[in-house]
Amino acid sequence: MKQLFLVKVSYTKQLENGKLKRVVEPYIFDGHTFTDCEANVYEHLGSLIRGEFTIIKIDKFNVDGVVFDQKEVFDKFFLVKQEFLGVEDNLIKEKVLVNAPSIVKAELFVTQHNERFNDLNPEIKSISETKILDYFQSEAKEIEEEEKKNNQSKSSEPYLH
Repeated sequence: MKQLFLVKVSYTKQLENGKLKRVVEPYIFDGHTFTDCEANVYEHLGSLIRGEFTIIKIDKFNVDGVVFDQKEVFDKFFLVKQEFLGVEDNLIKEKVLVNAPSIVKAELFVTQHNERFNDLNPEIKSISETKILDYFQSEAKEIEEEEKKNNQSKSSEPYLH
């Protein structure tokens, strides 16, 4: 089963004023293992970053899902923590990573996603913007997700990875 990894990458970036600066940027990758994740980092970031880059850290990223808008990809990610009552009135806590342009839209996307759980009365406890710059899927998962999107109705409801 695939899991998510938070990867921090260090490289020299040219700023708008022309100066060079060493930066560390966080990205999310999926994979079966740390080795699989590392291979995905080199595959995806190797063509995006000019020059050398170094993987500083790879950690498992424990969230219960990733919510994206079906029509557009945004440059911000938000971590949403929510709670709801499950079967037998036990409290269930959930963390969801949401790709959205603002906190307001992130809340809207999660609320739309939660419509499936209305009988459980989901309650958003907190929403915070992350420093995550992008989410990269492995090839097999990209194909699987593309098929899911094609099979869904053309509604504007966000979908879960």
